[in-house]
Amino acid sequence: MNCRYFTILLPFTLLACSPGDYQRAADRQVNQLLADRKKQTLAYQPQVAAPTTAKTQVASAAYNKIPFTRIAPPTTSPMEMRDAAPEYGPLGPQMLWPSNTQPPSEDYSATDSLRDLAARRLALGPPSPGGKAAEIDLLGSVHYAVQHSRPYQDRMEDLYLAALDVTLQRHLFDPRPFVRTSYTYDGGQADVNHRSALTAAASAGFRQRLPYGGEIVAESLVQFVDALNQNTADGQSASLALSGTIPLLRGAGMVNLEGLIGSERTLVYAVRNFEIYRREFVVNIATQYFRLINQQQQIANRKLNYASLALLTERTQALYAAGRISFLEVQRSLQAQLVAENQIIDSEERYRSALDDFKLYLGMPVHDEIDVQPVEMSLDVPDLQHQDAIETGMKFRLDLQTAQDQIDDARRQVRVAANGLQADLDLVASGQVGNRADTVAQRLDNRTGTYSAGVQLDLPVDRLAERNDYRRSLIQLERANRHYVQTRQQITADVRSAARGIRAAQATLQIQLRGIELARRRLDFANELLIQGKVNARDVVEAQSSLLSAQDAYDLARSNLQIQVLVYLRDTGTLRLDPNAGALALAMDRSNNSVNNSQPDR
Repeated sequence: MNCRYFTILLPFTLLACSPGDYQRAADRQVNQLLADRKKQTLAYQPQVAAPTTAKTQVASAAYNKIPFTRIAPPTTSPMEMRDAAPEYGPLGPQMLWPSNTQPPSEDYSATDSLRDLAARRLALGPPSPGGKAAEIDLLGSVHYAVQHSRPYQDRMEDLYLAALDVTLQRHLFDPRPFVRTSYTYDGGQADVNHRSALTAAASAGFRQRLPYGGEIVAESLVQFVDALNQNTADGQSASLALSGTIPLLRGAGMVNLEGLIGSERTLVYAVRNFEIYRREFVVNIATQYFRLINQQQQIANRKLNYASLALLTERTQALYAAGRISFLEVQRSLQAQLVAENQIIDSEERYRSALDDFKLYLGMPVHDEIDVQPVEMSLDVPDLQHQDAIETGMKFRLDLQTAQDQIDDARRQVRVAANGLQADLDLVASGQVGNRADTVAQRLDNRTGTYSAGVQLDLPVDRLAERNDYRRSLIQLERANRHYVQTRQQITADVRSAARGIRAAQATLQIQLRGIELARRRLDFANELLIQGKVNARDVVEAQSSLLSAQDAYDLARSNLQIQVLVYLRDTGTLRLDPNAGALALAMDRSNNSVNNSQPDR
């Protein structure tokens, strides 16, 4: 073939971009689009990122119909039911040191020995690998989570994908270039005189989708024929063609824009859903955080309770030695001390399990050692008496706005489905001009021009699928209305529940404050009567237990009040996470590096 032909065709084959170019172009478009939509929808910019770092090479195992599954090797069962029956005997504690007998060499009635024993028992879990545990508070937890939480990253990617769909729908209404090249060898047998030739063809053009239906295509075609024997002549041809199709019934009008409109609105819904998730995310972190702080306080309360019961054991031993009480009171106080020791072990075990769950939620390695630092948020308790919380929720809840907008979406779908039931009536036109047979391809001659115009009609003879789509769209519209009503009712229930939670936490705080004071006075009075020999150790143990319960209830109510305020703000749609709205919202800012004083380094 003549080298000039390849020189002409070569640029068409070099127009392809690399995958990285397409990815960077998509990132630029999506980031610009998200910035605009977040600004218009939320008035601020929550950070969204969807980095691609995974390897794209496909291994051969990925095509296996049954993927390989690792099976653990056989081992003994970690736990089984016991076959042995429990030993039968009389109920109640045995006499530890009956009369005329010596106590054992390790005297567990002595307070020092009991404390040493408790210290050994309370050392739970394997030893620490070394190093000081990283300190983390509420703001540090939130900031760490938005950087490392895997579910949070999934939600950011969902928003990114929603924006990616919009770029495609927009692109469909832009002029879309296309370039095609082909190389063809033509040959034959004896009956066709061994005719053979090598043909090279290249075409390029633009395709433009019209806003209200139809498409216009402009294309140029160049073809070169290089004869390989004398039975075929060399040749070259070129042509310019313009064609268009405009629907007049089905597919005409605003229904043609449904894909673009739907994707744009879906992106807004995705932005709202992402913000709803962010609010739920920070409330969940705060809830787990305050629960951990509450459990820390419970452990401290139980240690204080244990120390008080240890002093009670010393006191009852001294009173027994003085002959003022029976040895049964010593046993009661000792038994209460052992129960308190077991309560410490159980509470620490629950705390460690909750701490591991907290690390998982933050996206932190479970084996990392952290020290959760207590912090009490300074939150303004809403004025529930002078504020219409339900009206506030109806006004600002993002999910209710989406439910209302989806009714409009369903109505558009009904219109689109109804349009699909019509006949296809299209206006078609085309025109073409090329070169004459005895001229080179570059010389286009308008005398060779041809054109055509007409109307195509396809009667709606078979519209069963379209009919089903129309009926389905009507059902979807009914569902959208029901979903809107259900969302309104759910918001009412959520707001009422959040308001009740605040009132209950406030009332519980006041009650438990009085309860703690009463329990302390009761404990002091019981100890005084025990010294006088007027009550037994059981009364002191019960008073000590009441004080512990009151302290636990107070700490729980204090944590609940802080959580309920956040829940109330979330349920009314007023929990703004704008970085300018306070420290908690600032901690949600992924680009903020100032929240590092109380977060572990990674």
